[in-house]
Amino acid sequence: MNKTWILRNNRIRDICASWISSIECDNAHGDEQTIQVTAKPYKKTRSLEQNDKFHAWCGSIAEKTGHTKEEIKYIIVEQVFGSEDYVNLQGDPRSRLKQTSSMTVAEMSELIERATQIGIELGAEVPEVTYE
Repeated sequence: MNKTWILRNNRIRDICASWISSIECDNAHGDEQTIQVTAKPYKKTRSLEQNDKFHAWCGSIAEKTGHTKEEIKYIIVEQVFGSEDYVNLQGDPRSRLKQTSSMTVAEMSELIERATQIGIELGAEVPEVTYE
């Protein structure tokens, strides 16, 4: 019974509120049904087109430099966003990069701009990305 609504307008907000108010938290047998409602700001994550364009640039730059596509991806993500430190279960300090799958549209745009800049500076071929 999981429901997710993006409240873009009053109509959707009203549908969501109506659904919540229709839920019976107590039934005739005294059993309670517990629900959880979470409201948080909506952050649109990167599009598949952005993902394809970024990975195409990574491939083109990799061909020019001899790195792997994954290495180029990591290099660019680290240049743009740095790394995040954390402590593993053994108490050892570690660092990790931001995952592109969790990036917002604006963050991914920033990453693509940097990949484009690097690619042009290195003389890499501009990748052709087509969508059907």
